[in-house]
Amino acid sequence: MGNGVVNDRASALAPIEPKSLIGIVGNVAHQAPNWLFDFPAYELAIVEFDDQGCCQDRGQMRDLAEKISRLQENAKDAIIIVFTHGWKHDASSDDDNLKDFTHVLEQVVSYEGQQAAGQSTPQTPRPVLGIFAGWRGLSLYDNRFHILENVTFWDRQQAGRRVSTGSVRELFGYLHKYRKSRKDAAGGRPLLVIVGHSFGGMIVYSALEQSLIEAASAPSSRVTPSFADLVLLVNPAIEAVRYLPVQALVEERQNAQGNVPQPPVFVCVTAKNDWATGLAFPLGNLYSRFTEKSKPGHEREAILRTIGHISWMKTHDLAADAGSGGATDYKLSPSVQGDKGATPFWVVQATPDVINGHNDIFNARFLTFIADLVFTHADHTADRAANPEFHRNALTPPSS
Repeated sequence: MGNGVVNDRASALAPIEPKSLIGIVGNVAHQAPNWLFDFPAYELAIVEFDDQGCCQDRGQMRDLAEKISRLQENAKDAIIIVFTHGWKHDASSDDDNLKDFTHVLEQVVSYEGQQAAGQSTPQTPRPVLGIFAGWRGLSLYDNRFHILENVTFWDRQQAGRRVSTGSVRELFGYLHKYRKSRKDAAGGRPLLVIVGHSFGGMIVYSALEQSLIEAASAPSSRVTPSFADLVLLVNPAIEAVRYLPVQALVEERQNAQGNVPQPPVFVCVTAKNDWATGLAFPLGNLYSRFTEKSKPGHEREAILRTIGHISWMKTHDLAADAGSGGATDYKLSPSVQGDKGATPFWVVQATPDVINGHNDIFNARFLTFIADLVFTHADHTADRAANPEFHRNALTPPSS
């Protein structure tokens, strides 16, 4: 681990790279090798991938692999949150997604500390490790009108597809091995959450698709994916047709045997007013209508549109809780289209007061929803009655 304990995120990251008015972002690493940070409350690893899906610098992956190996060798449970950013972002020190992700890690630390202390027998909080998976989501930019970034859609979509089949799978492999080792151990309580936004959602889904299909097709009534406790996609830019095999298995399971109540293992959340996946994505992939063969009906629609913008895939609606008036209160309602809500595979559509557009994914209300998802997995036996509202305060975003 290269840097020792630091007190300031900004001073620990690489110097901010100056940008001209118009420019091209190189296919290079933005952070130094051996880039595993020890912050007072959590650890942060940054692993970057190039346009062909290979590691920008093997030192970043080696450090992370060694860290995960030490956790496994020491039989230590940890909370690991992985975030893969999307289009128009990268691992530069001034990237908004990187900054917001560190705030999320701080909030997870706070939540875990209070959760551990609030149990009938107080426990030592699990350490928190954040992993920021960076790739060249921003390749061309202009700092005045922000138009040039938009013409990179097709190019960055293809780059994201290459990343999804490359060294990011090595990263997920290390995490899978650690999680399985701790899950198999008596009393093991690791927690692994993998999150992808926009084209980052495409990367995560593509890399973990086999695991999700296996989970949905398992004969057991309880679904347990092998790679993570929760896979969360937010405004994912991926064709809905890719999700059809999972949906078919989930529907067959419901028709045959129903579902045992359990926390969701896959959640896809899309904002109703996300123009990037609702309008730009179908237009950008319009050529597929002429180059790909499909069955009439669902397949044809699913080739063009993303998962969250297809009504017959939706399982839940997410909105502000108008009855409470709280800044972080939300209401999750099963879809009116039958009893899909019992499935551990959720496709959620969010109103603008929860996610406003494509990039509004770090606001207080949505973070509260995510925290409730994540910590439902954390410890089913925890006694929450003593302090049932503490996550509402813990998840108020810090002032910039």
